[in-house]
Amino acid sequence: MARGFSQEEKEKIKENLCIECEKSWVSIGYKKTNIDLLCNTVGISKGAFYLFFDSKEALFADVMDQVQNRMVNHMNDAVTKSPNKEGFIEGFKLLYQEYDRGNWIKTLSSNDFKALLNRLPESRLITHSSEHTLVKLSETIERSNLVCKEPLSKVIGILSALLTLSSEKDAIAYNHQIVFEFLLEHVIDELFE
Repeated sequence: MARGFSQEEKEKIKENLCIECEKSWVSIGYKKTNIDLLCNTVGISKGAFYLFFDSKEALFADVMDQVQNRMVNHMNDAVTKSPNKEGFIEGFKLLYQEYDRGNWIKTLSSNDFKALLNRLPESRLITHSSEHTLVKLSETIERSNLVCKEPLSKVIGILSALLTLSSEKDAIAYNHQIVFEFLLEHVIDELFE
């Protein structure tokens, strides 16, 4: 008879499942990531997986939450240290680096990601909608004490467009990070007072 997991073991296993899921998601995608592979990597049985998550989709939803929170926290940390235009720029650079590190823009616009969204319960979709992202970014703008010169939706659209550079970095004839920073620093004064 298998022994039960201690609370500490449960937390560590759940954390490891999320870490391995994120790695697999970025490298091979949602559809090709399978529970057996994750369980083998983490060192648990497939049956034990269901002690932690109801489904593969529930695991992916948790990973999306963690990634989204990590990205927002990077920005918010910079803005908290410097609640002004410079802090916002620094935070947005950190956000871009996170998108680039995990290639999240490409992942989030793929058919593979759409397949995942179609399988998520509606209650989990709310936190992964563009409206939710709009709210989070507008909160960060407010925390930065910035005043928009353009409508907020336009400002966020422009900032979102800058983030897409990470998915097109191979097509950019120069260092994409430098190009991103140049564009950000030059557009910021057009967007905010």
